[in-house]
Amino acid sequence: MTGLPDDRVATGRGIALMIAGIFVVSVMDALIKWLTDSYPSIQIVMLRSLFGLIPLLIIVYFWGGIAALRTSRPGIQLLRAAFGASAMVGFFHALSVLGLAETVTLAFSSPLFVTLLSMPVLGERVGPRRLSATVVGFVGVLIVVRPGAEIFKFDALIPIAASFCFAMTMLLARRISATDTSVSMTFYTTLAGLAVGTAGTLWASGTPSGWIEPLPADWGLFLLLGLLGGVGQFLVTSSFRHAEAAIIAPFEYTALIWATLFGLALWNEIPDGMTLLGGAIVIVAGLYIGYRETRLGKKTKGPGVMPEPSP
Repeated sequence: MTGLPDDRVATGRGIALMIAGIFVVSVMDALIKWLTDSYPSIQIVMLRSLFGLIPLLIIVYFWGGIAALRTSRPGIQLLRAAFGASAMVGFFHALSVLGLAETVTLAFSSPLFVTLLSMPVLGERVGPRRLSATVVGFVGVLIVVRPGAEIFKFDALIPIAASFCFAMTMLLARRISATDTSVSMTFYTTLAGLAVGTAGTLWASGTPSGWIEPLPADWGLFLLLGLLGGVGQFLVTSSFRHAEAAIIAPFEYTALIWATLFGLALWNEIPDGMTLLGGAIVIVAGLYIGYRETRLGKKTKGPGVMPEPSP
């Protein structure tokens, strides 16, 4: 007998897709941070969203055309898009003022917010085990942020706020997943990012943080940024079609490994011990929450990467 059983092959394929997707998204994050050294983060949001429409429009074409963008819940779609654009703006700005590994670590607070917000937003019951894991996870966040300490930075609250907004996009996606396609959700969120980025750039024009004409070579980097976002999201989404979320989700946390390596190689950033400790606590809490949700038979996407935030 040769080869692996079908379920093991499918699981291996799902894990490989997740690892590849997280690597692509991590490259995108590093590229965003690289570009923030020369361009305002709001301008990067605008151009990222603009070029991000290219792979999306291709997907829409093969998904069924304009019919794939129809929505029966325009109000929720609009609200979700607004939260998604806010998450993108916050995450991009955080990359411009914080270390790459620190930003990614704090972004892992999304599943903690999902657990807490699922009660008022979706009316779900959250048991004491998941609530306890959420509390522990936020303790990890506090260890990273260190409020009250001399090393505390107000900017560290930005990726946490972005994680809150990203959590809302996931919860609102659950509200409309039965009637609206995932393509439509991504498309409208990208449009919202383009609108917010354009408005912010125009508002800031004439100031030091306004529009900066990209160098010819940097236009290629902005195009690459949009393509990386689309490819990364496609790979991550595809991974969950081949294996259970409880198996796939832990590999999302390879993002912290890549963030640490890219931060060290490109900016000589070395996360301190408290950041690593807090990050480990957040990751363990997120993994436990994902495990409990899977055991309870709930539909999960796994602890969240800010890949897109746009995701």
